[in-house]
Amino acid sequence: MRKFFWLNLLVVLIVSINLRAPITLIGPLIEEIKIVYNINSAVAGFLTTLPLIVFGFMSFVVAYFSPIRAMLFGMILIFIVEIVRSYVGSVGLFVGSVMLGSGIAIANVLMPSFIKAKFPNEIPKIMGIYSLSLNLSTIIGIFLALPLLNLIGLKNAMAFFGIFGIFAIFVYIPQMKNGRIKRKKKNLNSEVKILSNLTALKITILMGLQSFIFYSIITWLPTIILQNGYEIEFGSNMLLLSQIIAIPMAFLAPFILGKLKDDSQTIYLAILFLMYALGLLCLLLSTNIYVIILACIILGFPMGGAFGIAILFITIKSSNINVSSKLSSISQGFGYLIAAPAPAIIGFLYDYFNSFAPAIILLLIASFILNLFGILTHKSRAI
Repeated sequence: MRKFFWLNLLVVLIVSINLRAPITLIGPLIEEIKIVYNINSAVAGFLTTLPLIVFGFMSFVVAYFSPIRAMLFGMILIFIVEIVRSYVGSVGLFVGSVMLGSGIAIANVLMPSFIKAKFPNEIPKIMGIYSLSLNLSTIIGIFLALPLLNLIGLKNAMAFFGIFGIFAIFVYIPQMKNGRIKRKKKNLNSEVKILSNLTALKITILMGLQSFIFYSIITWLPTIILQNGYEIEFGSNMLLLSQIIAIPMAFLAPFILGKLKDDSQTIYLAILFLMYALGLLCLLLSTNIYVIILACIILGFPMGGAFGIAILFITIKSSNINVSSKLSSISQGFGYLIAAPAPAIIGFLYDYFNSFAPAIILLLIASFILNLFGILTHKSRAI
């Protein structure tokens, strides 16, 4: 049995590496991509926006297919489109980015139900490991981008994580045994209507708000710090600092929640989500360097923990694997669609007011609503 445990855990780890790094490595490569493909900044920006939008739309339909076949298809698609994106010219660059979003969306939606099925007695711990792996994947993409560019060139650098796509397909093959790939999707608890369920609505809003805040901060934190009179390098380092804090929190947040008693869980969630508000208030009210450093440290806790908590709720609030898959589909679908325009909204507010203060106030409001729905979701019944 331990052999199957480690094999299933390997699937979680290797698949998760494929879900962030192929996208986050694009940011550091943008200037080189603009030169090689002769495109401007606005067009280049779509290379990260397109997958995010596709995440949202694709997430709605994934749950209606056989999870075993869909996951395998998603891994194969990720590998193929990384090659297309890298070696088929300008058209391949953008078509590959769209299709990459489709492949990643499939695994994003199905992984919570996979964990629920394979680790029914260890959900908080394994969800923490999954969330940690996603955060590591984010940073791996960012840190390897420029070294890969210098070592093997732009196109090979963009294709590099296709290696992990092949590895993911290989480690997932054992899931195909006993004819499981040919089995029809079970229609368990089909009478549950996810879209009209209050618990599902709360989880969806929670996922959407945490995504909205997270992608806003990831995109604009260095520029907010730049506006306060510091160098952009310092701003980038502060974003890195927040992500260093976020990595362990991605694992610890859901794991700690699973260990606490009910009353303590409520207090814990309130403190974790309120750290967004506290960090944002520090940025809003002070330009002191030590306050900015403190703000970035504080922001790292919910940036790592909020997503892990949201994903954990998808699994523990679902009565079976079918419900978990559909709930993951709906909540992540709307979550990514809510998050996709977030950086543009923050940018518009900055252009209009010539200040980030209104944008930070908007994020503050979102953080308080996030806190409310975090607690409401925790107290909701399972679906």
